[in-house]
Amino acid sequence: MSSRPERADRRRNRDLIVNVAREAFARADAAGETLSMNEVARTAGVGVATLYRHFPTREDLAAAVYESKLADLTASVVERTRGATGAVALQTWVSDYAAFMLATRGMMDTLRSAWQSGTSTTAAATHRIAATVKVFLDAGAADHSLRAGVDPMDATVGILALLSTTPPDDTGDRARRLLTLFVNGLSR
Repeated sequence: MSSRPERADRRRNRDLIVNVAREAFARADAAGETLSMNEVARTAGVGVATLYRHFPTREDLAAAVYESKLADLTASVVERTRGATGAVALQTWVSDYAAFMLATRGMMDTLRSAWQSGTSTTAAATHRIAATVKVFLDAGAADHSLRAGVDPMDATVGILALLSTTPPDDTGDRARRLLTLFVNGLSR
């Protein structure tokens, strides 16, 4: 198996497709429609075959968009909470993450289906969330604002489970309250 770096044009196409899909998912969510893979390819200026080579399924594309947005969200929280306790940073991240997931219902529904089917793509996304949560848990344990020894995957499963209880037409207020209780339960 070769460990050659990815070709620059291939990486550019992938990044372009993800950026176009971010906007397309937002439009589809706002309109209550399903994302059109053909529309994404057309808008990105790539062939449908190129799109499917990068993302064989809608779930793969949703996961890539999700990971891109998750990275942006996490970087924003880290910047905004610089100097705050780990508990404050975790609460801010959970609140922002909930707002993001509740605002992107179509993507959330696609990801929920993929999580329930247990695909390797969603397992990787779950591990990325757990790695993010671990950073906040470690910071909170170090500054004594959060309990030490909390398993990041347990916290991640709790966060995802609380979010997944929100029905499609619900505002998510209950999920937000439950997430606040959950994070408060991790505090010292």
